[in-house]
Amino acid sequence: MISILKTQSAVVKQVRGVLAACALAAFFVSGLSLQAATPELDTTLPRGGQRGTEVRVTFQGNRLTEVKEVLFHEKGISFKDIKEVDPKKVEATLVIAPDCRLGEHHLRLRTAGGTTYGRTFWISQFPNVAEVEPNDDFDAPQEIALNSTIEGEAKPEEVDYYKVTAKKGQRISVEMEALRINNLRNAVAVDPYIAILDKNRFELAVSDDSALLKQDSVASVIAPEDGDYVIEVRDSAYQGRGRYRAHIGTFPRPLAVYPAGGKIGTEVEFTFLGDQKGTYKQKVKLPDHATESFEVFGQNEGLLPPSGNKVHVVTYDNVLEAEPNNSTKEATPAASLPLAFNGVLQEAGDTDFFKFSAKKGERFRFAAYANRIGSPVDTVIYVYDANGKTIGSSDDADGSSDSRYDFTVPADGEYFVRIRDMLDRGGDNFVYRIEAQPFAPEIKLTMPEMTRRDSQYWKQFDIPQGNSYAMVVNVSRQNFSGDLVFDMPKLPAGVTWEAGTVPKNISQFPILLKAKADAPIGGGLYELHAKPTEADKQGVVGNFEQELDLVRGNPNGALYYASYENQLPVAVTEAVPFAISIDKPKVPLVRDGTMKLKVRAERKDGFDKKITVRMLWRPPGISCPATMTFDEKATELEYELNANANAELATWKITMLAQSDAGKGPIVIAAPFTELTVEEPFVGMKMNMASVQQGQPIEMVCDLEQLRDFEGEAEVQVFGLPAKATAPAQKIKKDATEVRFPVTTAEDTPVGQHKNLFCTVVINQNGEPISHRVGMGGVIRVDPKPKEPAKPAAAAPKKEVAKAEAPKKPLSRLEQLRLDAKQQTEGEPK
Repeated sequence: MISILKTQSAVVKQVRGVLAACALAAFFVSGLSLQAATPELDTTLPRGGQRGTEVRVTFQGNRLTEVKEVLFHEKGISFKDIKEVDPKKVEATLVIAPDCRLGEHHLRLRTAGGTTYGRTFWISQFPNVAEVEPNDDFDAPQEIALNSTIEGEAKPEEVDYYKVTAKKGQRISVEMEALRINNLRNAVAVDPYIAILDKNRFELAVSDDSALLKQDSVASVIAPEDGDYVIEVRDSAYQGRGRYRAHIGTFPRPLAVYPAGGKIGTEVEFTFLGDQKGTYKQKVKLPDHATESFEVFGQNEGLLPPSGNKVHVVTYDNVLEAEPNNSTKEATPAASLPLAFNGVLQEAGDTDFFKFSAKKGERFRFAAYANRIGSPVDTVIYVYDANGKTIGSSDDADGSSDSRYDFTVPADGEYFVRIRDMLDRGGDNFVYRIEAQPFAPEIKLTMPEMTRRDSQYWKQFDIPQGNSYAMVVNVSRQNFSGDLVFDMPKLPAGVTWEAGTVPKNISQFPILLKAKADAPIGGGLYELHAKPTEADKQGVVGNFEQELDLVRGNPNGALYYASYENQLPVAVTEAVPFAISIDKPKVPLVRDGTMKLKVRAERKDGFDKKITVRMLWRPPGISCPATMTFDEKATELEYELNANANAELATWKITMLAQSDAGKGPIVIAAPFTELTVEEPFVGMKMNMASVQQGQPIEMVCDLEQLRDFEGEAEVQVFGLPAKATAPAQKIKKDATEVRFPVTTAEDTPVGQHKNLFCTVVINQNGEPISHRVGMGGVIRVDPKPKEPAKPAAAAPKKEVAKAEAPKKPLSRLEQLRLDAKQQTEGEPK
């Protein structure tokens, strides 16, 4: 599990579907009364519990009928005595192991209708204490014992006060879980503020935001004397409304840990920094696999901090700074890369240098870790050559204040890496880590956002009995190229998966899960992997990771808090009252061609709702409508596909998602895979430019290029002619070298050049059409019809002429042409 407080864009909406579609004959065994109810989980009360105890928890949401179990992403929590109170409420007893990891855990409910979104549940070392109102008066606070976890609620324009009694020299520490624990749609429920006050209301410590927990607060003091102290808890703007958990006690609260990582499988002695009683050390055995989500909990005086300090676990060694190292001459020496450089910017203006050796052509990514591990350092890193000349530098990267610089070694020799804070700040907890990461082959698997600002939408693989569900997987290959195959080693009983080989140039690919008609209702959390097909890359395995966007707010659904999980919820659910399928095309879709897929809906008796279908994934170069809808009771529709000139030539497995509502919430199912073959066209064409006068016929000649043989005749039709111009369809055979269209125009066919003409060529095979678009960009010019000559004027009465007029001089050829052009211009319509 990885948890990150951050700000990006999107919005949380809890809508999900029971996802499925497959073996249609088996699907119709059960009756209409069996309908999956898509469950929604909003929150739990309380929001957490003490480890080593049992706590009765209320789950609040919608459509929580026929609840089966609670699913936990992490070890240490189980459930018993689960009970449905009503469709919006479920109760269960959570059994929390004595060694359960403190802090954030993720859980879901599974019902007969599917699996809910992932939500958080928080584990403390202290007992829960419920807030008791009224406690909004400093002079009448709620009295609590030290080492308690308050389950409270922040309200607008309200302050909560808690009184504790401490001895001189005792820690009084407060850590908040507030912003992180409220899952409201597009709203930050509580942005907490805390203060530790003495009996005279003097502030000993205050905290709004923190480097360690971002928008959640943390504060700690040493009690200056025996007596009572008051903890103030409120929303920072007096506006929030939501739940909070306040850990109040004598626990240590280190603000940083040094070093901020280590090598897999090793025992590392960590120094915990920033605690009010000073630094302390503890040895920790690191896991035997690389991870960015490992937390170390520094125990002191028999207690632990409520949340751990994040460290990186990698496959290479640490280098620890040796002061002074403020210049290239004093640089901390290191060996060859890859390595992880660790240090602390201990005072304002501090800067640290490390020296390393590298060989020409080697490539490394220098990645700084500070903000991402809860350190206040705003990193800036520099790389220098042996003479101190700057090779490159980096400030912020990847949406974070942490730096990243990709370094290709220009020559064998020694080099330096330097780090400083952007504002030249420093302090005891200004810990940093710079990893010189090798560019090793790596695969990352995620799933695309199916609707804006909701990363969990349609990410539950809920498969109705006798049906299927599909999802697109994002595939990211780093530092290698090659085909991949998926693997899901374990699945619920009666469920199988299907997917093709992911071509090396494809970064998105569908996977389909199918449930047998007699598959038992059940489910759980399962892994998805990908690995290369090439033998020399068999050690490279990619694991799925899903973002849980837990808190979003202003502006525009910005992401404030997210966690990441590496397991997929997969469940077999009750049958649903419809299914869809795609008829397998008997002919290929050709480049620059179109195809109408026949999509069928099979309905149980009595189900007559609209069904919306969409292509879940399109092969490269294929386009189609975003959605199409079956009207009530309709069972067939045609879904048009278009291939561009560069569509990928291959046989692809395609599916569709179908969404409807049987009265208990949205149902989303998938069609079984069908194969679509994309091929080269049979015919090419060049449309020769044609010109014609209004009202006249013309023969438009098009040159043909036979690219592949076909049987029988093909029908060719021209499109894009101007208004009131027509041309009948023509027939051609495979040996034709041209096609001629007799075009007729009307007296008022628009004058001018008419571009963007094209033709369709339709070849019939196996009783189905293969439609091409050819000759794109054809042109026909329509000229105005000639102007009728003016009628001669009536003869005037003869008059006596004193002198005969001289005959007019005949016009020259050039003058006659100019006169004709002028008359034509004057005759054109304005």
